[in-house]
Amino acid sequence: MKIAPAEPNLTYGIIVTLGAYLCFSIVAAIVRSFNPSFPTMEILFFQSLISLIIVMPIFIKRKLYKVQKKLIPLHLVRSVSGVASFFCYFFAIKKMNLIDASVLTYTAPFYTPLIWLLWTKEKIEKGVWWTIILGFIGIALILKPSNHLLKIGSFIGISAGVLASVALVSIKLLNQKMECLTRTLFFYFLLSTLLTLPFAILYWQTPNKIEILFLVSIGLVMALAQLFLTTAYKHGTAAFLSPISYSAIIFTAFLSWIIFKQPPGYLTVIGAILIIIGGSISYIIKIKPTKLIQIFEHSEEEKIHLWQTIRINHHHIEIHKHKKNNKP
Repeated sequence: MKIAPAEPNLTYGIIVTLGAYLCFSIVAAIVRSFNPSFPTMEILFFQSLISLIIVMPIFIKRKLYKVQKKLIPLHLVRSVSGVASFFCYFFAIKKMNLIDASVLTYTAPFYTPLIWLLWTKEKIEKGVWWTIILGFIGIALILKPSNHLLKIGSFIGISAGVLASVALVSIKLLNQKMECLTRTLFFYFLLSTLLTLPFAILYWQTPNKIEILFLVSIGLVMALAQLFLTTAYKHGTAAFLSPISYSAIIFTAFLSWIIFKQPPGYLTVIGAILIIIGGSISYIIKIKPTKLIQIFEHSEEEKIHLWQTIRINHHHIEIHKHKKNNKP
């Protein structure tokens, strides 16, 4: 049974991406529900382990064991930066308002051009610098310099965004090299499980029944979010879908208001709007549309990349079917 259409469907990709970021927001709300003293590394370990268990059957079924040696460093960077980003994010959630911590973390697209410049030495569009400045003004409003600037949660939240941008750049490079998204996802969960295991043991705290439920829920919802994103990238490139990540700010604000009775302050709202506008303008500058409709369309380069990905996936499927049908 087909879960998604064979051809790239941008509308489908957008809907699935929104579902992914709703899941990320739910994970953040669950983390916020933990007792602040509960070890963050233990939460990360269970998140990675449960997600790994869920993704593993897909990985095994598709026989994605072989990874190119030249891509191993990229997988390592993606995994380490991803784990570190989530650690900072979860730590920030415990130290400050949920919506503030989330907005600071989702500033990753503003750091991404800088990381890309340092990593690849490619020049950045001049107009993008103005969107970066706009984003930092939004961050300043959220930090409320008069009373929050020196709080550790603010710095940790910003660190989460910077580390997330490193993960995004490494994913983009893996994507450019036509690395399978499912394999990237599997190795991320595998390596993050191994990275967090020693710390989980060191700071182990036996969870009660409610905390066990929370830990399992985080793993399940996180795996669902990542699978949603993997599916979405088959219908839209990361460059096009990345601005949709800002929907997580809206979802998180809603959950924070409803569950924790913590509505966002007016400075947070203004800062979030500036960050969303800046991130959206950054994308528009990048694609340089001559018509408004082109903002919502794929470029020829993106279409070629999508079709290459689909053809490769179909090729692997046909090889697998041929081997299965020709078994003695």
